[in-house]
Amino acid sequence: MSALGTVASEINGGYPIPGSHLLQKEEASLREYIAQHPEAIIEPRLKKGSWSFSIGSAYQWYAHNFVTNSEYLVQSTCRAVGAHCYVFVEDSLWNKRVTQANIDSILSAFDSKSPADPNKGIFQLDVEAFGNPPDVDSDPRIIILVLNIIDGWSGTGGYVEGYFYSKNELNVSQSNKAEIYFIDANPVDLSNPVGLRSAMSTTAHEFQHMIHWKYDRDEISFVNEGCSLFAEVNCGYAIYDQSYFARETNHYLFDWRTNDNAAVLNDYSRAARFAIYIRDQLGVGVFKQIVASTLHGIDGLNDAFSKSGTLLKFDELFRTWAIANILDDRSLNQRYGYLYPNLPKVFGQTFLNPNVTNRTDTIANLGSQYLIYKGGSNLSITFNATGSKILIEAIRKGTGGTSVVDITPGVEFNEPGYGTTYGEIDFVVVNMDYSNPEVVSFSSKGNASIAELKWDENEPIGYFGSGVLSQNDTVCVTFDTVPGGKLDSVRIALRRAGTITGGVYSYTGTLRPSPLGRPLAAPISASISTTSPVPYPVPYANWGVVNLTGYSISTDNPFAVAFVIGQDPSTPGVMVSYYRSTSQYHSYTYLNSSSNWYYINKNSDTIYVYLIRAYVSFPQTSVRQVVELKPSRFQLMQNYPNPFNPSTRISFDIAEPSHVKLVVFDLLGREVKVLVDEEKNPGRYEVDFNASELPSGVYLYRFITASFSEVKKLTVIR
Repeated sequence: MSALGTVASEINGGYPIPGSHLLQKEEASLREYIAQHPEAIIEPRLKKGSWSFSIGSAYQWYAHNFVTNSEYLVQSTCRAVGAHCYVFVEDSLWNKRVTQANIDSILSAFDSKSPADPNKGIFQLDVEAFGNPPDVDSDPRIIILVLNIIDGWSGTGGYVEGYFYSKNELNVSQSNKAEIYFIDANPVDLSNPVGLRSAMSTTAHEFQHMIHWKYDRDEISFVNEGCSLFAEVNCGYAIYDQSYFARETNHYLFDWRTNDNAAVLNDYSRAARFAIYIRDQLGVGVFKQIVASTLHGIDGLNDAFSKSGTLLKFDELFRTWAIANILDDRSLNQRYGYLYPNLPKVFGQTFLNPNVTNRTDTIANLGSQYLIYKGGSNLSITFNATGSKILIEAIRKGTGGTSVVDITPGVEFNEPGYGTTYGEIDFVVVNMDYSNPEVVSFSSKGNASIAELKWDENEPIGYFGSGVLSQNDTVCVTFDTVPGGKLDSVRIALRRAGTITGGVYSYTGTLRPSPLGRPLAAPISASISTTSPVPYPVPYANWGVVNLTGYSISTDNPFAVAFVIGQDPSTPGVMVSYYRSTSQYHSYTYLNSSSNWYYINKNSDTIYVYLIRAYVSFPQTSVRQVVELKPSRFQLMQNYPNPFNPSTRISFDIAEPSHVKLVVFDLLGREVKVLVDEEKNPGRYEVDFNASELPSGVYLYRFITASFSEVKKLTVIR
């Protein structure tokens, strides 16, 4: 079937960081300088004429050193002249990291041909969408400087892919006094189609910043960056990675975390999502009004909406955006979906048991929280809110169709069709307050069912024979926490008649030395009496069942189910499916030949998954119901209870093997307590925090991995 894969190795590389946000402090200082020295604004009529560069012209341009936060001179040569741009290249890169073919591609994309339109380049598309660029140098052409941006890049981590710096529009020291922006060529590989496409997407982004500067130098970062992120899409490039926003919806809409290069990626993702929603609801034309408006933030958006001819206001747009992010269905209401295809839906907290007592969440100002109910039947739920700005919507999905229902805080919502007509109900909790977080609590009840937990998403495709597994090897599947449940049974798909022996264990949270912790039920045996024919029947029928009700195993903590291969590894044979993933994914194998645990690859981007499923029951369980578990994602949950005295519990999800830190700070940024600082495998984890030694007040807790960062507040009361 496939060669064995060991623990996923670290891939050396990095990720691009738009340079504009790194210059925000400098941009703010420049705005203050302009206010005091209006003569710094260059009038084009004061220039003697255009640059009139030609191919081969040499020139020294000022560029920004992001390590020392200073300007330096770059010796460069003009390598292309187009209708709308001059393209210069740092001399030290020529015919080493940058070739004439690279420059011709840049010229074509900017001047005449983009992925969005074979007859329009980035220049024309940006101008049509946002307005005309400034012209401080009396030359209609934009200068594009390709260089090795000094950003501290050392082979891994973030690097600056490009930037626009408004200092070059001013009559100040170390200004180029020209319309210029900068494209990186190290580590960006302009000879690689992916690298070139990424660089040109950045070009569309930075050119919008240049245009925006002409009309409104004081726009808030979220709106200005949102316009630039839309510029990328408008020119035919992909939307900024939406996985960041999908896992951090409960955050202030307009926040921009300039000083946190990890958290700011979430801000870029959120701004791109909101900008695309504006385009899909109001059309491209509204962006020219947004750029031209002298008002900012919400006032600027409402001003632009009005001038573009719509009666829609920000509040209604934000409310329906929150619904669209989990529903994405324009057939129900055009406000409830996107024109942009295949955007990932946001993640929410999933409840397999409808019986929930007094859960509390703090909803950020202009933030959204999602609660997904998909287990049990006959649901009743009541929400209570501390403020009047909380809006709650219920999205019912099932054979009865899809509908959106308004929920009134303090009034019980009943859905007797839950579990029959509607297999899932998603609750969208939105805080419409511009400035203040709001606390929302809820309790729900219903008839609990037996929930099927499974990671496989396909029918079995085969089993591992003697070419992969040998005598006394062990196969294992791990499962996440299901609060309030008891392990009812497990099922294992087997190939041939026979018996296989194993056990249920606490999950250690790590692959090595072993995912198997304390035994919870061992030994256990699963048997089948028939051999499955080939081709395998659909649905697959040969499942061995192990009843575990007598063990009273709580699912409040992660657990693992493992079985040992016997004398003949093909008898009875554990069936496998697959899942697209580049890292380990809940299914592990112990190989006696190497005395270690592994996961097994199908190919470079797909992992094999053993067909072992677990069934969880809740109090008063009566009906068996299948509930598919989707993969975990990085997520930090609000602590519970909150406020608290003296202890609270913090939960978080791990999407892939990561070094995890969970740290508590005071409001001055001083470290109070390190709760977690270690390697973790995928899964959900819970940590208790005792604040008995701390004074009353608000504190911050931050969850950090190499690719994700999130901060929430907790409140200690005495």
